[in-house]
Amino acid sequence: MRDDFFSTVGEIIKYGGSTFAALVAMSIYTTTDGFFIGNWVGTDGLEAMALVYPVTMIFIAFGTLFETGGSAVVSQIIGAGKRQLAEKIIRSNYVCAFVLGVIIVVVGNIFIEPLLRILSDNPDEQYIIDLAVSFLRISFCGVPFLLTIYLTGAFMRCIDKPAHVLYLVGSTSLANIILDALFIIVFGWGMQGAAFATVLAQILGTAISLWYFKYSPQKFSTPNRFAGLEYIWQEVKIGAGFAISVLMMCCIEYFLNATLLRYDAAHLLAAATIANIILTFVYLPLNGLDTGIQPLISRLFAAHKEQHYLRVMRYGFFTTIVLTFAIYVALMIFTEELARFFVNNDEPITAEMITFLRMMFVLQPFVGIYTWLSGIMAALEDEWRNLLISFLPIVVQVPLIWLLPKFLPIEFVALSYSLIDVAEATVAFLLIRSFLRSKGISLKKIFA
Repeated sequence: MRDDFFSTVGEIIKYGGSTFAALVAMSIYTTTDGFFIGNWVGTDGLEAMALVYPVTMIFIAFGTLFETGGSAVVSQIIGAGKRQLAEKIIRSNYVCAFVLGVIIVVVGNIFIEPLLRILSDNPDEQYIIDLAVSFLRISFCGVPFLLTIYLTGAFMRCIDKPAHVLYLVGSTSLANIILDALFIIVFGWGMQGAAFATVLAQILGTAISLWYFKYSPQKFSTPNRFAGLEYIWQEVKIGAGFAISVLMMCCIEYFLNATLLRYDAAHLLAAATIANIILTFVYLPLNGLDTGIQPLISRLFAAHKEQHYLRVMRYGFFTTIVLTFAIYVALMIFTEELARFFVNNDEPITAEMITFLRMMFVLQPFVGIYTWLSGIMAALEDEWRNLLISFLPIVVQVPLIWLLPKFLPIEFVALSYSLIDVAEATVAFLLIRSFLRSKGISLKKIFA
């Protein structure tokens, strides 16, 4: 029993730990723009980033679609001993992701300005919208490269090289930090400088990805052939729940921004940006831990190694919960200090901003529960339950954002985020019990 415990924890660290570390690096990557913009552009820049954030979540949604679905399908294929087919599927993914990325670049640049202009016709707020539009026009150009990075990270885990994900994301994060400092502080390019830095860092990550699969020891062994689209469709079905969940959050963020502007609370847009950046350190690393061990669970399940995958599920749960509570305590105790990190010392952090942040953080432990449950469903290729849960934010959170300001001060609108965390965890728990039973598993068996 003792040997099983240590060997399983070692596997979780090998698969989930490296991806966790990689997504901590990606969190730093995401935070970098907010730090430099908040301290050298000012709160106007942070307010503009609140308008940018929903759009960038669209990029993340498509990256998550390919990352989650591709990881599950390729891991199952490798687990069945069909490595050459897995390599063909990987190639097909890169082609589809690049084509999709180009489409997003074209469509995004056409619609982004009218999409943001309808948020407000107040002349005082047009400057913020102008900043957001200028940032996004440049950022769209990096989408094909961003999707490539997502895919490479997923497939590195599938071929038993999870530590290499850290090298990939770490190098792009470091490049982004250096370029942000150069373009914003030295050249004084402001928001545009942050966007240029992000795109150039993504191009670097793509170059590393192409080198990895062409010249590294893990290069493809099969000729330049591609798999059928039925595998891509299978990936879409598996990853759709995660992707739609992110797209729903995109809609929620857009609706929140419109609500804050309608209540003349533009100053809380800066708090929303800070909250989103901070929560990146909750969602991305936690998602990284569970995403990292998904290929392991998929492969063990395909190989019918029941006791082994049950142990991975069990210890993965405890690891996720411990990390979630540690992050939660830090968020609630150091709220003001964390906010000050992103705001120039010459600009005030109001009591309303602190309340807004704490309302968003107050029920964060439920995020860990939901992340673990949804990760298991994805690993075992459950499509429709994750998809069903992904629609909850529209059903629950939009009415809350509309309703809360009618009875409470506007800063309490952030409480809607905490309440949806509880709803998602509860519904995921209720749904996964029947799903696990259909696979011959039960929650009792996992924790036995």
